[in-house]
Amino acid sequence: MSTLFNQEAGPQPPREVRSAIEVLSLLKNIQQRHDPLTITFTDRTQRFQSFIVKIDTDSKQLWLDEMIPREGDRYAAMGESFRLETWIDGVHIRWQCPGAQTVMLDDAPAYRAAVPQEMIYHQKRGAFRAAVRRSLDVGIGIVHAKRAVSLTGSIMDISATGCKARVAGDCSHQLPPGDEFELSYLQLPDNGRSTLTLEVRHANYEAAIDETHIGLRFKQPSPLVQRQIDRFVNFLQREARRLEKDDLF
Repeated sequence: MSTLFNQEAGPQPPREVRSAIEVLSLLKNIQQRHDPLTITFTDRTQRFQSFIVKIDTDSKQLWLDEMIPREGDRYAAMGESFRLETWIDGVHIRWQCPGAQTVMLDDAPAYRAAVPQEMIYHQKRGAFRAAVRRSLDVGIGIVHAKRAVSLTGSIMDISATGCKARVAGDCSHQLPPGDEFELSYLQLPDNGRSTLTLEVRHANYEAAIDETHIGLRFKQPSPLVQRQIDRFVNFLQREARRLEKDDLF
């Protein structure tokens, strides 16, 4: 059985996430998914587990559940600094906490800490390229900043690092490999228009269907746009796995 997605590229280098919006988005995602956090106290080798149980965006604080094993509660109560890390769909996320305060939350012990100002976002596995159904109607605009080239089309498949698009007619002569289109955009579901730079990898005219198929690389997208792309790719991966599982029964 052919799969709808496959590995496209190797691991990506770590990214420092400093935008307050992006940091809160990552934390809320971890909380909503109920992903376990691995906690390591500075100068100690033992590892502990906890969960984010509450986030206050106004005060920029978060609350952690009691730790497992319970010995971690003693270190936290002593005000020791620690590192938190977790995994989301092959992405390693980690940050430092200078210390937490012991509090009661809904009549249960918890630990309150400041929302981090910086998180490390590290995609350690290859990027997956996922097919995009025509019914999703995921649009793309390929727009050059200096040349009078402005093309619109739809995405055929997408990964965290690039995509393949279709545009009506023969426009391959306008898309030399290596050229960058700085005013381009993606029209992803539920995200509106996301502006980014696209680099052309290849462009081939398919005469039988009168379409130009274009391989594109995302060129240093903003952290916000990258997160939108990652979420959409993860959605497509889950859908592909669900469809493949359904085909087995």
